[in-house]
Amino acid sequence: MSGPVTVRELLPVLAKWGAQLIAGESGVGALVSWASLMRAQPPAFQGVRRGEIVLLSLATVQTLADRGASVSLPSIIEQLADLGVSGVMIAGITPASALSPNQAAALRDLRARADALGIPVIALPQHAPLADLRGAITAQIVERREQQGAPFEPVDAYAAQIRASLRGEALDALLAGAYASEAQMRLRARQLGYDLALPHAVLWIELSVPSKTGRRESPADPALASALADALSHGLGAWARTRPPDQVVALLPLTADRGAPDLVERITTLITRTVGDERARRAPEWAAGLGDPATAPAHVRRSATEAYDAARLGRIVLGPRQIARTSDLGVYRLLLSLREHGELEPFIRRTLEPLMRDERHGDTLVETLEAFFACNGNSTRAAEMLHLHRNSLLYRLNQARELLGQDLDDPELRLALQLAIKGLRVMRLQEERDAYVG
Repeated sequence: MSGPVTVRELLPVLAKWGAQLIAGESGVGALVSWASLMRAQPPAFQGVRRGEIVLLSLATVQTLADRGASVSLPSIIEQLADLGVSGVMIAGITPASALSPNQAAALRDLRARADALGIPVIALPQHAPLADLRGAITAQIVERREQQGAPFEPVDAYAAQIRASLRGEALDALLAGAYASEAQMRLRARQLGYDLALPHAVLWIELSVPSKTGRRESPADPALASALADALSHGLGAWARTRPPDQVVALLPLTADRGAPDLVERITTLITRTVGDERARRAPEWAAGLGDPATAPAHVRRSATEAYDAARLGRIVLGPRQIARTSDLGVYRLLLSLREHGELEPFIRRTLEPLMRDERHGDTLVETLEAFFACNGNSTRAAEMLHLHRNSLLYRLNQARELLGQDLDDPELRLALQLAIKGLRVMRLQEERDAYVG
C-alpha cells in the first residue's frame, strides 16, 4: 500500500473489535489524518481537526446530556461534518445493542444524515476499548507516514510550522503508544532531535483562570500555554506541546544530576516566571503533575497517565500552583490503584446506588454530600459553599438520609460515602484522561 490511510483501509484493522460500517459508505475513501476521542465535558470536540476520525460512546453522549448539554446523535454528525472529519466511530449502537425507543429513533436519523453527508459511521459494541482503537488507528497512520519517508519541507515560516506539526504528532503517538515499533519510535524521535535512550518523565500542566464567582474556571489565554511550552523546550530541553484549551504536556529528559526535588523546583520556577505568580493580576491558578521515570518508549504512556491524574487530583490535595506526583495524592492513590484493578467502580455503584436511583436529584445529592463532608459536617459552611440557604441544605441531607436508609452520623457510612464520592471523581477523570492521553 502507498499514500495516506483511508477509512476503507482501516475497517479490516478494526474488525477484531467488532466494528461495523452502518452509514456513510460513499465516504469510505476519505483520508484519515489522526484519531480523536470525544470529551465527556463541553466543548466535546475541542481540538478536533479536519480529516480526523472521531471516537465516542453512547454513554458519553448521555453523560453530556445529563450535564445539561444540548447534544444528540443527529446533532453530533452535523457538527462533525462542519468540522470536516473523515469518519465517526460510536460504541453502543451495534444491531445487538439494547436501545431505548428514543435512542433507536435518533440512530435512524443519524444514519440518514450520515448517508446524505457522506460521513462514514462505524458502530462498535458497548464496551469497546476506545483508547485501544484510537491507538490502533494512529499506529496505522504513523506507520504509513514512516513508509513514505520524511516529507519535503519548504523554507520560511511554513517550514517551521511543518516541523512543529511533525514534532507534535510524534509526541502524541509516543504518549498514546501508537507506533509500529520501539526501534522506529526511537529513530523518529532522534530525527526530530530527541534521544529516547535517556530516561524521561512526563509533565502535565493545566492552566486555568478562576471566574468571578470562584465556582467555575475559564480557560487561560492560549498564548500563555504556547509560551510555557517554548520555555520548557528551551529551559529544560523538553519535548513539549500545547493541548487545547489550556494544557501543556512535556517529556522531560532526566539526568543523573537532576533529582526529583531539584527538578520540581526548577519547573515551578520556570512556570512562575512564564505565567506569573499569585500576586500577578489574572495569573492562572495552574496545577501540574509529574509521572514516574520512563526508561523506554513503552513506559512513556504510563508516565503520561500518571502525570495527568496527578495534575487533576493534585489540585484537590495540594491546592493550586503545585506540582504533584502519585505519592502526593493521599487516599486518591489508593482509589487509583482500585480503579486499575477494576474494584473501584463496583464499590461506587453499591455505595451510591440508593442515591443515583433518583434520576432527577441523584447528582445534586452527591454534590451536597461532598460539600457537607468537605466542611467536616458543618451545615452552615456547606450551605455557603453551595450558595444555598441552610434550610435548603438540610432538606437535601434529609432526602439523602431517607434514600440511604441510614443515619449520616454513622461513621462507617460516612467513610464509605466519602470514598465512593472521591472514587466517582477518579472514574470520571479516566474518561477525560483517555480523551487527552489516548
